[in-house]
Amino acid sequence: MLTGMIDVACRISPATKRFLLKIWFQALAQLDKEAQMLFMNYGYIDLRPDAGAIALQDEDEKDRYCIQLYHAVAGAITLKNLDVLEIGCGRGGGASYMMRYLQPKSVVGIDRCVTAVQFCREQYSVEGLSFSLGNAQSLPFRENTFDAVVNIESSHCYESMEDFLREVFRVLRPHGSFLFTDFRNKNHVEMLRKQLQDAGFVALEETCITPNVVRALDLDNQRKMNLIQQKIPKKLQKIFQLFAGVQGSKTYEAFRTGAVEYRSFVLCKGTIS
Repeated sequence: MLTGMIDVACRISPATKRFLLKIWFQALAQLDKEAQMLFMNYGYIDLRPDAGAIALQDEDEKDRYCIQLYHAVAGAITLKNLDVLEIGCGRGGGASYMMRYLQPKSVVGIDRCVTAVQFCREQYSVEGLSFSLGNAQSLPFRENTFDAVVNIESSHCYESMEDFLREVFRVLRPHGSFLFTDFRNKNHVEMLRKQLQDAGFVALEETCITPNVVRALDLDNQRKMNLIQQKIPKKLQKIFQLFAGVQGSKTYEAFRTGAVEYRSFVLCKGTIS
């Protein structure tokens, strides 16, 4: 999610983070009447020399960099015919992408922000895609409900990472997949690994994608600046630039200098037989 303010995000309380996100969503609901802002992440670029561009429909091209983060994380395994849960779905662009492109049986997007869920329910009409209101640390689903859980750039706002991971483990079916990415202060990355391990997850893959995110921020910078200038009152533009991670912001610099790392994980529930 475009939570920005990374220089303080790793230090301020989760309650403050949630308050900032609430203000962010409410502002978008009022200012983005044309629904141009469907994604709430910093984006991703595949930096491999032989990497080809993923094929997108014309309507999705404007969100290419944000979509590529979903493609890299959720597309790390085959989701075809699986029941998928996205925790922290924001404005629903990622859930819609997964349902339309990755061929799961179903995608449920859940978010604790009422305005975000209302927006998603009004914005999307895709068979197999639904949205629910709920707390990441107390999921409104029975155990063993989903084959895969996706969580992208959201967990740093949770009051308890341990409670969140316990809930993910509970709702996943045996040997289900947890497809997870988020940023942490560089000094807290080892703690994140331990939290994942202690929750019972087996890490099949871990990747530092900070350079990929920075490159996406560079290439998407002008689009974000244009949207902010067009939609946001002048007195609020600086804070929105911080939230969006535009070049020169403290958010951007935290990634560029490596003070904050962005990590991506492919995890499995329990031991693989």
